Amino acid sequence: MERMKIAIDIDGTLIDCDNFLYRISNKYLSSPTAKSNKKLRYSIIENENDDKDGLISNIIDKFTNMGKVSSYIGKEDSVSLVNAWHESGIIIYLLSSRPNFASLNRALREFFNKSNLQYSCMVLHCNNKAKFCNQFHIDLLIDNSPAICKSVEDEGTDTICLNSDANKKKKFQDLRFANDWRQIADIVSDIKLEKDKKV
Repeated sequence: MERMKIAIDIDGTLIDCDNFLYRISNKYLSSPTAKSNKKLRYSIIENENDDKDGLISNIIDKFTNMGKVSSYIGKEDSVSLVNAWHESGIIIYLLSSRPNFASLNRALREFFNKSNLQYSCMVLHCNNKAKFCNQFHIDLLIDNSPAICKSVEDEGTDTICLNSDANKKKKFQDLRFANDWRQIADIVSDIKLEKDKKV
């Protein structure tokens, strides 16, 4: 039986950062697209040698606290649920459009290590999550952007949108929404049962 693959967005889905400048820089420096016609670009981060540093990274780090572990806050129940999935044999991809900067990557890895988060692969600077999910045969994407979830669904991959905005739910009625990670866990259980029945 083929192992299930789940891709999880990092910022706003798996973790938050209690910093206004972080939110602004993440919004404008990350370049996700909901359109599937862009050429796929991403960086698989396997170890510290994959980190890229430079002037922009240092400026972002200095003014946003994105490079400080203490700035990150895990979403309630996210780590325990992701670890349970990983231990059950599900392949976990951390998939983000955030830039591939050394200070950010080090802080993320340190936060994940301190949190004991178990995952298979971290992918940063992904400009087209729909194409990535298609190319890597991802079964499910968990993201906080309804537009990205819609584009991924249009490419044939299931999604769960962690978003409690009632207006977004009206606009994207065909999507599965969850208000928190407990609801995500219930939906993932249902999807896994359906997948297992097909095998």
